[in-house]
Amino acid sequence: MKKVLVLSVMLTAMISCQSGNTSNNSTNKNTATVQRAVWDDSYGGADKAYDTELLKMREAIAPKFQTFEFKDAVTGRTMTYNLFIPKDYDKNKSYPLVHFIADASTVGKGAAAPLKQGYGGIIWATDESQAENPSFVLVPSFAGPDWAVNDKWETSEEVDIAYRLLNDVVARYSIDKNRLYTTGQSMGGMISFHFNATHPDLFAASVFVGSQWDISKLQPLANATFFYIVSAGDEKASSGMQQVGSMLTEKGIKYGSTEFSAKLPQAEQEQKVEDLIKQGHKINFVQFTKGTVVPEGSTQQGAPEHMYSFDYAYKLKTVRDWLFEQKKN
Repeated sequence: MKKVLVLSVMLTAMISCQSGNTSNNSTNKNTATVQRAVWDDSYGGADKAYDTELLKMREAIAPKFQTFEFKDAVTGRTMTYNLFIPKDYDKNKSYPLVHFIADASTVGKGAAAPLKQGYGGIIWATDESQAENPSFVLVPSFAGPDWAVNDKWETSEEVDIAYRLLNDVVARYSIDKNRLYTTGQSMGGMISFHFNATHPDLFAASVFVGSQWDISKLQPLANATFFYIVSAGDEKASSGMQQVGSMLTEKGIKYGSTEFSAKLPQAEQEQKVEDLIKQGHKINFVQFTKGTVVPEGSTQQGAPEHMYSFDYAYKLKTVRDWLFEQKKN
């Protein structure tokens, strides 16, 4: 009887252990799945697990981009890039193109990273956006290992490759050269500034987000059309904005400027921008009030004012609509 009892206890214990292991394995798998669906550091960017709208959008929109490789004839290097081609693309029609470059946190993390780190690349390809403004969306992926740009205002050869890639895409599709738009955040904004300085006649308009560039090279911006959007708590970008503003003032160029909280309801933010646009300036500055872009309860170290400002900028539909209204000539 004792043997039976002991065996019974041992069997029960074994079953419990097996059941417990199965449960743990199941939990781990489910947790991993949730982590991939909620936020994956392999894409770069700040942790935006709280933004369910973004999480849904990136899973729905990123797959609509096609991934290609561009073999650069000058350097022999290859650049991977994402391209959204408008639905029912007709080569007999002419389409605008939005050129988005992400921040340095995405460098070396693959083609999906600049699409999934935030709104900047994908928001132009939503059904709603494409219904109003059918357009190509080009999102290059920087491989590194060198930084594409740095605080000494130096650029890597990948920046030149990205420029040649843009020209290659424009040449291969029916794209309106009078409606090319560049935008970028942090590193991407710096590259967009650089392109505006070195190729001032290339873009119809630009949106610079959370970025800055060598003011001595930005004189061509006096004749450009752009939005410059930063968090007031982002010291580097705000300093860059101040320098550009001073340069424009010295040249007698008028520009519009506004500041508001990123915590305002979206409709109120859009109205603030609409009021700014109604002033009729080709150049417009927007600052998010310091402390309003960082998620409540965030304990993240580093530069949250910088990283968390990006998505608030790209969610401004009024700015996106304004961009598509701009044309050269």
